[in-house]
Amino acid sequence: MPKAIRSPEEIETVKNDILTTALKLMCDDGFDALSMRKLATRLKMTAANIYNYYKNKDDLYLAIQTRGFQMIVDRFQEIYASDQPTREKLHDMMHAYLKFGVGYPDYYEIMFSRNTPKYADYKGTPMEPTAYVEKQTALKVSEITTRTIMELYDGSDAIDENEALYRTIIVWSTLHGVVNLFNSRVLQEVEEASEELIYRLINDLMKIAIKPKNEA
Repeated sequence: MPKAIRSPEEIETVKNDILTTALKLMCDDGFDALSMRKLATRLKMTAANIYNYYKNKDDLYLAIQTRGFQMIVDRFQEIYASDQPTREKLHDMMHAYLKFGVGYPDYYEIMFSRNTPKYADYKGTPMEPTAYVEKQTALKVSEITTRTIMELYDGSDAIDENEALYRTIIVWSTLHGVVNLFNSRVLQEVEEASEELIYRLINDLMKIAIKPKNEA
C-alpha cells in the first residue's frame, strides 16, 4: 500500500521540528558537530527522511538563519509601517531587537554569537543562492533601522546614509552586548533591576541616534 502523501501543513510541521532540533543541537554542540545522522537519531527518524526536506546541514543552518532574521524583519517592518512618530518607531525597534534576543536565545546565539559560516564562505559553492537569500534577509534589519534614523532629519540637518549606518552600528553593537550579558545572566548579577537598566539604555541610545548633525 503506497505511503500517504503529507499535506502542506504536515510538511511544515515536520520541517519546523527538524529546524528546532537542529538549532538545539548547534547550540549544544556547535555547527561543526552537527550531522544529519545525529539529527535523525534525536528526531527518531531516518537521515534519508531528513534529506527529503533539507539538502544538507548547511541548508538546515541557512534555513534557521533566514527564519530568525525574518522574524526580526517582520517586526521591524510592522513598526516602520505604523502611524507613530519616527522617534517612537526607532525606540520600538530597539525594544523589539532586545525582545527577540531575550525571547529566542537559541536563535540569537547561532545568528549573532557563534563563529558560524557566513555568505562569503558559500560563494562559489552550490549553496551560494541559498546563502544569498539569508544574507539579504539579514541586511534588511540594518536597512530598516538606517532608513528610520535618516528620516529623523530633514533640510540642513539631514544626514547621509553613511552617517545613519554608522549610528545604526553603534546602536546595534550596544544592544548586542546587552542581549549577550542578559542571556548569560551576567547582567542580572551586576544589576538586579536589569529590566529598568535596559529601558534606560534604550533612552540613552536614542540620544546617540538622534543627536544633531554638528555633534556627530
